[in-house]
Amino acid sequence: MRSLSLSFNLFIIFIINLGYVNSFLIPIKGLNLLPLQQQKHQQSIFSNNFKSTPSPTSFDDWLVFQKQVCLNSILNNIGGDFTIDNKDLLPGVVIASPSTSNPDYYYQWTRDSAIIINILIDHVSQTPLYFKKNSTSSLIRIIESYIFNNQVLQQLPNLSGDVDNLQNLGEPKFHVNLTAFNESWGRPQRDGPGLRSITIMNYLSLLNNTEQITTFSNLTINDTQKIYHDIIKPDLQYSIEYWQFEGFDLWEEIKGIHFFTSLIQLKSLTMGLKFAEFYNDSFEFRLDLMNSIKLLTKYIELEAGFINGADSDDDESEQQLLSKSYIISSPKFFYTKSRSGLDIATILAVLYTHNNNDEVDDFPFDVDNGLVLTTLRYLIQDMTFRYPINFQDNFQGVALGRYPEDIYDGHGKSEGNPWFISTATASELIYRLIYKLKLNNQDIIIDQHNIEFYEQFIQSITAISSNNKQNLKDHTISGHPIMIINKDDQLYDELINKLFHYADGFLKVVQKHIDNNGDMNEQFNKYIGFMQGAKKLTWSYGAVFTAINWRNKTLSIL
Repeated sequence: MRSLSLSFNLFIIFIINLGYVNSFLIPIKGLNLLPLQQQKHQQSIFSNNFKSTPSPTSFDDWLVFQKQVCLNSILNNIGGDFTIDNKDLLPGVVIASPSTSNPDYYYQWTRDSAIIINILIDHVSQTPLYFKKNSTSSLIRIIESYIFNNQVLQQLPNLSGDVDNLQNLGEPKFHVNLTAFNESWGRPQRDGPGLRSITIMNYLSLLNNTEQITTFSNLTINDTQKIYHDIIKPDLQYSIEYWQFEGFDLWEEIKGIHFFTSLIQLKSLTMGLKFAEFYNDSFEFRLDLMNSIKLLTKYIELEAGFINGADSDDDESEQQLLSKSYIISSPKFFYTKSRSGLDIATILAVLYTHNNNDEVDDFPFDVDNGLVLTTLRYLIQDMTFRYPINFQDNFQGVALGRYPEDIYDGHGKSEGNPWFISTATASELIYRLIYKLKLNNQDIIIDQHNIEFYEQFIQSITAISSNNKQNLKDHTISGHPIMIINKDDQLYDELINKLFHYADGFLKVVQKHIDNNGDMNEQFNKYIGFMQGAKKLTWSYGAVFTAINWRNKTLSIL
């Protein structure tokens, strides 16, 4: 690890040169960017064999290589036909990491497992080639084994609570042999039931809507109504009963009410209502769902303190001090001034609660929400300077960690580092923003909520488009200026171009710091960039796989 003095010197050089800060504010014509339509867009083909060749140096070739490595590595960490290194795992059991010491992540977390299986479900749904290959039936067996494993886990009494009152469903992790983990831990964690139910509902939707998938399904899954009543409904009941109670955050460190957990719960209940209606569940239960959705929505948007960072009990001066233009992740710790409220968990919540398909999605806090974009902007501003490795390259993207106050180094407590999950998540959000804008032929509306995100790109665009400024319509709404960039204007295409290459910058950071064979740990050191923490972290592979997938999907419509 480099000395702090060396890091400070790097910082000073960086500030003097300003090479990184200004890199995405120079005129577009000076960047000599390859037009998006000319970039390679390759569909990776599933293979059960790991790549033995080193990672390519070309970014486009690396994307194809790394997507395949990520998929293989995910499947290697799940019990089933594809695992190579973890043969003792029961089918459908998802380990967080094969690391068994320093740190020991050889468990199945409710959260991680749901996120990863949901990625596989989405992958199957988007890959028609699977319908012609035997690998599909193996993937379906993994998904369905996961579902029935969780039915077993739902019936286990544990240190989070009893089965009778559903409190046991807040248990965060279990042994890989489907037994309870009865040691000290940060419990309960109330996002788990929501994530699990979202994942299983997504699979049932796939079964109900895709006739070809049913030919690969086990007979036991055909009774989807039983899956709904026996597995999904208890998780919905848990969120109905306990959404207003505190729990530990997704990083398992602080106990309170968290934006990530609340938004996941709301998404689960919203999807659950549709399933309750589809399966003609009782009027009483549907009414419970509707009431909970109404109350939780109001709580998230108006009462919890996630938005604006101030509640009605604060005096005016305190409100001005606390008011922020980004989403406050855990308000309890923001009000006590122990946390800034910035957390990549906010962005993860957005990605996990919005549809992966092309349907209109009116669920709140979508990828184009101004507060969401500004949250990412503030995270980037903080971590650009927080991590010295960001001073070394001229990538448009930067290495991102979890939250500014982080002190977990992957083994103990010292200094927080960048995470692959966080860095890939930034790229995914921006790709999905572009995808939504282009798919729906939306104008880009810059207002008081998102100006802090878009202003980093506007300077370079307007600098080379002085003759087109008449196409920018300046308005004033409620005293706040708004700029509308029409979807048919050249400036629109230029901004989309900038956004796309900005998103690429975060994946280029990932490319630089992963192992030569594509392996990824949990973190990479903020001074020297080498990986540390849990090795071969399943969630890291999932985050990068999904980001690359969204890049391909976005590029296909540009």
